Amino acid sequence: MRFQITVPLRLAILLLATALAPISPALASSPESIAPTSSANDLLRQAVANEKIGPRDDYYAWMDRLQKPRGSVTKLMVDTPQGILARTLAVNDKPLTAEERRQDDERINRLVDPQKMREKAKKQHEDQQHIEHLLLALPDAFQCEYSAVRDDRNLRIECSPRSNFSAPSYEAQVLMGMKAVVFIDREEKRISRIEGTLFRDVTFGWGFLARLNRGGHIEITQSKVAGKHWGMTRMTLAFEGRIIVLRPLNIEETEASWDYRSVPGMTVAQALEFLRSSPSKPSR
Repeated sequence: MRFQITVPLRLAILLLATALAPISPALASSPESIAPTSSANDLLRQAVANEKIGPRDDYYAWMDRLQKPRGSVTKLMVDTPQGILARTLAVNDKPLTAEERRQDDERINRLVDPQKMREKAKKQHEDQQHIEHLLLALPDAFQCEYSAVRDDRNLRIECSPRSNFSAPSYEAQVLMGMKAVVFIDREEKRISRIEGTLFRDVTFGWGFLARLNRGGHIEITQSKVAGKHWGMTRMTLAFEGRIIVLRPLNIEETEASWDYRSVPGMTVAQALEFLRSSPSKPSR
């Protein structure tokens, strides 16, 4: 992704979240019981390795609802060999008007143009690379210990930033000011939940580009949603700060995903027809 003023701030927050989002096609490893015989950091490293994006041979469709202070948008999403496509089904939990439907269909129909779809796929691929880089930084950025809190399904580890960690990128800088609780599925060795809180301000570009205020919070939950596929089921972001010293920043959003189902690998034209013909399910 080409660097712009707002990119490091947005990536720093969202890439940690989207690392668990359904765009990641990684499959779970063979089930294996986990006992805390290794260090918490070694366990985190194993879990991160299982989240890495790998070769594709399966594709999914799912529902997604993004809630922000100004309202919500619900979409039907479909993954294809060319990238992810989405069709809006509801705004503020109400079906689209005829004019809104026309505008949204015009938007997605543009992707029939191979160049438009290549541009979209290129951005998605670049985002995936940023995600993987940030994931790989987690075990090096954090010093983790096993929690005393008992959880029969997950191993819970509590993480704080290492004092000697040098962030390799703008995305990873947010980890220098974050404490996190990570839940790792005992059988699958997959990250099932992350709760992260900024315990101090984080600045970008020595504070001239952006700042995230202490107290910001991120929470992401993922689970096995279809066959061996793991996907995000809920994400909450709450951050405040400033961009370029003066402009205020307020990110407050909750995203929920559900109704995952396997679909064949489709062309863009087939995916558009799938989106148009699928029954609308704007709510759970």
